[in-house]
Parts: sequence; structure tokens; C-alpha cells
Amino acid sequence: MSYTPYSAILKAKGFSGTRIRKVTLNGGFTCPNLDGSKARGGCTYCDNRAFSPSAANRSVSIREQLERGMEYQRKHLRAERFIAYFQTFSGTYAPVDKLRDLYLQALDHPDVIGLSIGTRPDCITGEIADLLEEIGRNTFLTLEIGLQSAHDDTLRRINRAHVYGEFAEAMDLCADRGFDLCIHLMLGLPGERRWQYRATARSLNKWRFHSVKIHPVHVVKGTVLARQYRKGEFQPLEQGEYVAGLVDVLERIPMEVGVQRFTADATGDLLIAPEWCRRKSEIQKAMMEEFTRRGSRQGSLLGGWSGIREGSGTGYAEADA
Repeated sequence: MSYTPYSAILKAKGFSGTRIRKVTLNGGFTCPNLDGSKARGGCTYCDNRAFSPSAANRSVSIREQLERGMEYQRKHLRAERFIAYFQTFSGTYAPVDKLRDLYLQALDHPDVIGLSIGTRPDCITGEIADLLEEIGRNTFLTLEIGLQSAHDDTLRRINRAHVYGEFAEAMDLCADRGFDLCIHLMLGLPGERRWQYRATARSLNKWRFHSVKIHPVHVVKGTVLARQYRKGEFQPLEQGEYVAGLVDVLERIPMEVGVQRFTADATGDLLIAPEWCRRKSEIQKAMMEEFTRRGSRQGSLLGGWSGIREGSGTGYAEADA
């Protein structure tokens, strides 16, 4: 296998022989670039309805959300055990006592084997990392941190309202804490080129992390990016461009890191473009063919990260850029 599927990571943790699926939950969170504490309007590409099936469940209890999600996945996917996934908005953006209560509510279900918590790097404090470490001593726990790009210019362009340095601080707080770390990356962000994807991948290797989610930027209804697309100010990647960039990134990610996602699309009818991102099996096949064509694999081009370059607006320099 040219890359490490996430299922291999779960198997190594003792979850083999069981069909495990994630149940997405809405804990009632928001984000600091939505509520005005840092910015308003959110990321230019984001309408959370498009990315999270739980986005409409704010008023439904955690237990009921779990039961609904489990029922569907047992019926349609033959799932047996579940990871409770706080996916909607920033799942650590609340006081620690509230977070503890929400997380423990999810873990109270007998068929839940662990937690996955999606968040932003600027929503992690030492106190929150302590809480995750405490819970992680007794259950499987993955913290999913959305970086998207290590380039500060890009982050400003998409209204992330944080910089790469805040991601580095969050990773320093969380590394080697006894819970898993997953990093989110997006390819095809406005203004970025392939050398920037490669540099972002290399920048991660200062820390130990356990899995990665990578997907193309896609345009969904109701977003700033949708308006930019209609005006001709943004053009999504073609499938071949994305696959080339995806393999570039994976060549610079350690082989022991599991790939949770190598593409994604919007739910329902919210997707505007590109249509090809729905064809997941086709993208996987193209990815494997590209590895074969290059004679490479995940992790085959590790090394060469040279650290922070102050004032560059990019965060690093890379030898093979």
C-alpha cells in the first residue's frame, strides 16, 4: 500500500474486527471568527451545513443525536461501535466545565468507544489540553486541528482569523499528551500553488501527529467563496491538479500517520463546484496511479523543513519548493 489508511491506525489500537463509524454531534459551539471575538463572517469557504450532518441538531440532546446517528449507521453501514464526533464549528470553544460535561455525556453511551473533537488552533489552551489528557487516559480520543495552510497570507485571504504561529503553539501544548492528533489540510485555497502545499506538509513534521485529513477546496452555496466563484475571482482545482498536489503532500507525511480523508464534498445539494470531488473511488484510484507513476509512497520525501522565517508571511522556507 502506497499510503496508510486510518483503519490501520485503529487496528493497531486494538479496534480490529469491529465495524467502527463516527457519529457527528452538535455541541452548540460557535467560532471566534463568527461571534466577533476575532472576526465575523467565518471562513470564506465555510457554510457549516455543507460539511456537518449535525449542523441542524443544536437543540437536540447529545444522547438523542447519538441514538439517531447510530440507528442510521447500523442500518445502512452495518456499524457496531461508534466514535462520538464533535464536528460542528469549534468543539473546544467553551469553558472547560462545559466541555467536560459534553464530552462525558457522549462517552456515557455504552456503544461509544471514544471521542473525536474538531477545532481551531486558537481554541486550545493549556487547561483544555489538560482536560483532553485527563479524558484520554481512559478512552480513545482524537483532537482534530484545522490548519488548512501554513501560509499566513492564505489564512488572511480566507478569513481564518488565526496565523500559523497559533497552530504551532497549539501543537506544542498538545503534543505527546496521551491523545491522538489529526491535522486538517485543504488544497486549492485562493492564491496557493503546489510548492505551498509541499511546504505546509513539511511544516507539520516538527511534531508527532497520528492522522491527517486532506481535501480540495469546494464551493458551496451561501459562502463568500461562492460569490467569488460567480464573479470569476476563484477557480477550483481540476481533478488532476488536486491528485498531483495530494501526492506531493503525502510524500512528505510520515508513513505511520493514518490518512483519514483524501477528498470530501458538500452534503446534499449545497455543492456548486467542482463536481469531480464527489467521485471518491475515482480519486483514490488516480492517487494510487500517481504514486505508481512516480515510484513513490507516503513519506518518501520527508525532511528539509527549516523552521519559522520571521516576517515572511509564509512561515517557513523549503529546499525543494
